[in-house]
Amino acid sequence: MSVVAPAKSAVFASSGRSGRPRLSGYHRARANDLRKLVAEALRVEPDVLVVGDPGVDYSPDRLTVLARLCVEEAQVEESGDENRARDLFGLALELQVLALDLHEENLVQCNRRLADCAEGLARLRGLPTAQDLVAVVCEELATRCGFGRATISSVENNAWKPRKAFFAEADAAWFDEWVGQTIPLHGHTPEARLLTERRLALVVDTASTQVHEDIIVEAGQSRSYVVAPVCSRGTVVAFIHCDHFPTARASDEVDRDLVWAFADGFGRLHERLVLMERFHAQRAQVGTILDAALRTLPESLGVVPRTGSLGAGNHLELLSELTARESEVLQLMVAGAPNRVIAERLVIAEDTVKSHVKQILRKLGVANRAQAIARAAGTAPA
Repeated sequence: MSVVAPAKSAVFASSGRSGRPRLSGYHRARANDLRKLVAEALRVEPDVLVVGDPGVDYSPDRLTVLARLCVEEAQVEESGDENRARDLFGLALELQVLALDLHEENLVQCNRRLADCAEGLARLRGLPTAQDLVAVVCEELATRCGFGRATISSVENNAWKPRKAFFAEADAAWFDEWVGQTIPLHGHTPEARLLTERRLALVVDTASTQVHEDIIVEAGQSRSYVVAPVCSRGTVVAFIHCDHFPTARASDEVDRDLVWAFADGFGRLHERLVLMERFHAQRAQVGTILDAALRTLPESLGVVPRTGSLGAGNHLELLSELTARESEVLQLMVAGAPNRVIAERLVIAEDTVKSHVKQILRKLGVANRAQAIARAAGTAPA
């Protein structure tokens, strides 16, 4: 007779295993009662059936295995002790019913936590800068997704550096000593694998897994955790670590999937904000250069410099007749963007951009884009 094997100490995202439900009081008591009944029916000790704490280790898959053992034993008894065979089939049915109940409970829990995860990402989406995003991501992740603590670290030059953390209850003083310290990525630690494989990992047991002992076990006292990569343009730029410390609750596959979804969403938001900040900086630089160039144009070109520019402040008065969308289009025109690029940046159709350009030319009283740019930059026809 086979028994249920213990779980692996580390599971990476590609395993595809479903999350283990957290047993409610009723389900835990029912699982223990059935385990005792199965052990009695199979004439073995209860501890032989499941390795580990049954209050933690029971899952739909494990219950299904016990049900299969009962069915196999019942089939052997069908030609002998019919009453025992009937009892074994009945136990198998009860085990399968409990497994279905756990599947349903697990699905409800997962949906609730995924909804909280989505709500947290939606809140982050409204932040104006990448710096603001990094400042609050750990708190948002921990509070929305139900973790005891969360940290984010930058990754560069084959090493990681802790940056920010949020601790719901535990003392966070120890983490301050690690902020900015360089931790080389080496060996077969989950973090080292993340750097090359770009897949997050669930560490079920730090005692039986090669991890960075000094920060994770000795300082952080973590028994199990989830670590996810944050990627930008295919490169790992940060790590996010989460666990349930200071409680004894172990991290599981549901935690892993939640952190994966959150880290992926955070990475996209961060990359978008960084690109937008670069774009705004480049646009301001181009506007300044273009304004200076237009002011030096000879009068023979029919352009006479005037005060004012597209920069902050007086351009709203100069171009007050334009709608908000037309102003955005004009800003991109000044930066030298063609219609196609403008459409991509504003997430609108290229035909819509052409329509906006026509309205801009009409409202500014100019004949072409060059004259519109000159007018926007603070110059006017002679």
